[in-house]
Amino acid sequence: MNRLPPLNAIKAFHAASRHLNLSRAAEELGVTQGAVSKQILALEDFIGAKLFERQPKGLELTREGNSLKNVTWPAFELLLSGFSRYERRPPRSQKVRISTLASFASAILAPRLSRLEAEFPDVQFEILTSDRLLDHAREEIDFSIRYGQVAAPDLQCEPIGSANIVPVCASGISHHLQTLLRFQVFAINEWRAWEEANGDALTRHGQSLVIEEFLVALMAVLKGQGYAILPELLVQEHIHAGALSTFGEPIQNWPYQYYFAYLPQALNRKPVAPIIDWIKSEIAEINAECSAR
Repeated sequence: MNRLPPLNAIKAFHAASRHLNLSRAAEELGVTQGAVSKQILALEDFIGAKLFERQPKGLELTREGNSLKNVTWPAFELLLSGFSRYERRPPRSQKVRISTLASFASAILAPRLSRLEAEFPDVQFEILTSDRLLDHAREEIDFSIRYGQVAAPDLQCEPIGSANIVPVCASGISHHLQTLLRFQVFAINEWRAWEEANGDALTRHGQSLVIEEFLVALMAVLKGQGYAILPELLVQEHIHAGALSTFGEPIQNWPYQYYFAYLPQALNRKPVAPIIDWIKSEIAEINAECSAR
């Protein structure tokens, strides 16, 4: 069997070849700069070739160093990819990390935080708001809540609520719509779908303003600054409470909607599936209350 050099020597070379700086390599590995130098010298002795040249601006790889770098980099990437599948938290950890959109967090989670914590008193929640779909394994995300087409690579996805979007304005101002701003919030123009069902009597007049964030558009509509077509899940409680009014029928089967996304093994962690089920039940209760109005 061919002998391999010590793994610590390979790790030191890998870090130094990426940073081309011994101090930063040592900081990454949590050792001294002298320890990194010692490991690289040991590796050079093992292979019988010099790996780095010292230059005024830092380290520079030799031809042998570049050759070895081309071998170690893919190997370390493969190791990182393989180990990213496993939980890094202790098996009995009760911490649950949820990545969600600010719109969903504000409309659904924030008003129910005390109930969520009362239902799961042993769970320590971390709620992160982000527009991007994070690397669930590397960033230890138990599940995400996103808006879009229900598909994400390597993740299981479940729709939340309906895919309907609803035309809304502040209560009592529907007769002033043509004098207000019309907000467009989707990348594909939702007002074209409105025109197909209702004609262009409303859309051919007035000024349109693009607002990409649902929550910003919702706040502007609540303040009577304009009108919009927004996800039903986001606005139905405001409609039920009388803060918003609809001025047309919902647009059904819109191609985007809120959804859960999680790694298949996430449900093996004891608290995760019950928390997802609890959120589903809360949304079902919202739907039932608003349908009964």
